[in-house]
Amino acid sequence: MTLIGADTKYLVVGLGLTGLSCVRYLMARGKWVSVTDSRVNPPNLTEVKTQFPDLDVQVGGFNSEIFAQADVLVMSPGVALRTPAVQAGIKAGARVTSDIELFLSEFTGQVVAITGSNAKSTVTQWLGEAIQRSGRKVLIGGNIGTPVLDAVDQSFDIAVLELSSFQLELLPKLGADVATILNVSEDHMDRYDSMVQYQQAKQRIYFGAKQALFNRQDLLTQPLVAPDVKVSSFGLNRPDLKQYGVLETPTGPCLALGFKVLLPAAELALAGRHNIANALAVLALADAVHNPLEHTLAVLRDFSGLPHRCQLVRQRAGVRYFNDSKATNVGSTLAAMNGLAQGDRKAIVLLLGGQTKDQDLGPLAPAIAANCKAVFVYGEDQLRFKTVAPEAVYLDSMFDALTQARTILQDGDLLLLSPACASFDQFKNFEDRGQQFTAWVEDNG
Repeated sequence: MTLIGADTKYLVVGLGLTGLSCVRYLMARGKWVSVTDSRVNPPNLTEVKTQFPDLDVQVGGFNSEIFAQADVLVMSPGVALRTPAVQAGIKAGARVTSDIELFLSEFTGQVVAITGSNAKSTVTQWLGEAIQRSGRKVLIGGNIGTPVLDAVDQSFDIAVLELSSFQLELLPKLGADVATILNVSEDHMDRYDSMVQYQQAKQRIYFGAKQALFNRQDLLTQPLVAPDVKVSSFGLNRPDLKQYGVLETPTGPCLALGFKVLLPAAELALAGRHNIANALAVLALADAVHNPLEHTLAVLRDFSGLPHRCQLVRQRAGVRYFNDSKATNVGSTLAAMNGLAQGDRKAIVLLLGGQTKDQDLGPLAPAIAANCKAVFVYGEDQLRFKTVAPEAVYLDSMFDALTQARTILQDGDLLLLSPACASFDQFKNFEDRGQQFTAWVEDNG
């Protein structure tokens, strides 16, 4: 990014962790900064006023005049570009940027960029740890972990960045060394007008990339980029030469590169067919940045996973309890159900519910019919599930659902919290939902 000049006026929009990191970064470089947030009491208001008492901070709504007076709008991803005040600033000539673009303007190492409707945090962390195993210094960030601008003054060999569609909207040209879309399923339909618009936002990850990796079993991930970009793929089917996939062998399915077996799927640390796909993405991305294969395979065998992502919480009396609170969309819940499916046995007792974000819930119906022994639905939008789970039990809270679900569990069953919904109707966030689920299971499971 080219800074406009010494008198450039930066308006930081949003005071979450990202916004706070942007304020620190710009103030440390002597820039003219002001801050705005639509909330009356944003989470970092006290901290920013304490650290920067003379900073102009306006909260409790967006004033279009403030946006129109700025030269650069430093956007937090949670604020939509279509917001009227933001549009007023853009029409007045303001440039839009973000913490990711500011970070990349100074970063000189390799960049791996990862997006997808589901599993992007898992793949980002898994890959980051695989590269760390080889001795390189790795920044794992973006939509996960420490805000990137809090680490901009440190030295890293490579940055592995998880990027949401909201973050990608703010990047005119990412220019990653290798970029991937893991999967695309309906999500954030409360912010996008259509699936096409959502897919287009995801496709921005490929802009300027040297290499592009896509999921050949999900056509929406295939890059629509210039033909001179190196393209490779991964998938759960048999791979072609120099592609990653699964080979069926007499001892079971194996992860493979072309016709070369690399690792029996049974040796992966994370269970489920969806995690075989995630592991294949890690292998392909690690290969693209020349990570030694032995280090990648070692981490595939011992990575413990991230909290709230199909996490085994407890096993008792033959029943396994899984916390998949991060499943805030239909695609993620489908991945969890299909990954944990027990063949023809309907072993899953599923907990759904929360805020549906205007998603199409229809794809859940066949998966529920094929895999679920019972379904319990709770929360604000519970009645929307009537068409896909008409025989489900409908209750007010997750704890009511847990209490009733517990009475039908038998040896061999799986209790799966995979809500397919946002959590804000009853919880602070998906982490809070997962923590409360875990605490209940540990006390009552």
